[in-house]
Amino acid sequence: MSAETVVRDALRRAVGSVADLQTVDEFWVPRSNERADLAVVGPTLDGFEIKTHFDTLSRLPRQIGAYGRLFDRCTAVVADKHRPEVERLVPEWWGLMSVKVDSNQVVFHSERVAGMNPSIDPETLVRLLWRDEAASVLTHFGRAPSPGATRGSMWRDILTSTTIVELRMAVRTTLANRDPATARIATRRFTNPKVEPQPF
Repeated sequence: MSAETVVRDALRRAVGSVADLQTVDEFWVPRSNERADLAVVGPTLDGFEIKTHFDTLSRLPRQIGAYGRLFDRCTAVVADKHRPEVERLVPEWWGLMSVKVDSNQVVFHSERVAGMNPSIDPETLVRLLWRDEAASVLTHFGRAPSPGATRGSMWRDILTSTTIVELRMAVRTTLANRDPATARIATRRFTNPKVEPQPF
């Protein structure tokens, strides 16, 4: 088992232990080739990026840009050797956790609590919705699509029909209610049991 897997499993247990939160490994970030190591779906959509002692930081600037378009909050979980450089690279609103792994024992320490992202991109966020989910969101907001509407056209309609606050809530609710058994992308499957559906 890789160091990253060990850390991610421990992190998932730590942050996913709260009721009504769901965790997603390798969460796909639209409009990029990036996948956050762990995402947590709850009152906010939180992304976590893990950098163990064996990792490099070569991809981190690209990941910072991609995650900043999507997540409400982001946290870098890093080995001590990376901490000074990560502190220099990540925006002030990112959280920072240090992690130590010793004989598969994982210890986290919060160095900085994540703040709220000031610049979420609605066009990135809306792309998390699958076609049937986009139709459901539009219907909820009184803009039921035609039967032949494409996913792209529905995304555009959602963007013109909702505020960023409404869109964030709709996407979080959709992700929380998504059935893992029918998820079409394996790396977006939930690792925690499905929570009870909540209204938009």
